Amino acid sequence: MTLILLIISAAVNLFFIWYVYGLLKKLLFVSDNIEDFLGVLKDYSDYVETVYSMETYYGDETIERLLSYSKEIVEEIKTYEEIYTLMYDDDEEKDQEEYGEET
Repeated sequence: MTLILLIISAAVNLFFIWYVYGLLKKLLFVSDNIEDFLGVLKDYSDYVETVYSMETYYGDETIERLLSYSKEIVEEIKTYEEIYTLMYDDDEEKDQEEYGEET
C-alpha cells in the first residue's frame, strides 16, 4: 500500500514539475516579447513627437492626440514592466558587476 502511494506521489510531483517548467517557458517568451514591443512602441512615440515638432505639422491637433495616446500606451505597458524584469534583475546585476558598470 505504501509503495503504491509513493509511486502515485512521485508521478504527481513529476507532473507538477513538468507543468511549472512549461509555464516558466511561456512566461519567458511573453517577457521577451513585451520588452521588444515596448521598445518598438517607444520608438514610434519618439517618431510621432519628431513629426509633431516639425514646422509643417506643429500645432496639428490630430498629431498632438496621436502623440498623447502613444505616450499613454507606453506608460501603460511600463506598468507591466515589473513582471518581465523580475527574470532579468539578477542577470543584469551580474553583467554590471562583470563589466564594472554602475546603476
